[in-house]
Amino acid sequence: MKIDSTETLTEKQGYEAMLYMLMQYWKATGSNDLTDILSGGEYIEKDTPADPVFWYDWLDAIEKVRREGPLPFKVLYPVDPEN
Repeated sequence: MKIDSTETLTEKQGYEAMLYMLMQYWKATGSNDLTDILSGGEYIEKDTPADPVFWYDWLDAIEKVRREGPLPFKVLYPVDPEN
């Protein structure tokens, strides 16, 4: 499968799409290993990712950013130094 796309994103949309894609990958696989992601997404020849599913996941992430905007804010709770 060769990638043939001329569509552009803003820097912010690209960043948010990356976050969506990484979150979806983690939910689907449970893997925290960055090498798993990189090995599937890297090109094996010009415009051809090792795992074509990564391209489709990327397109899904872009659509999600356009449709829903950024991921919801993560709630951080202060650490209780006494516990």
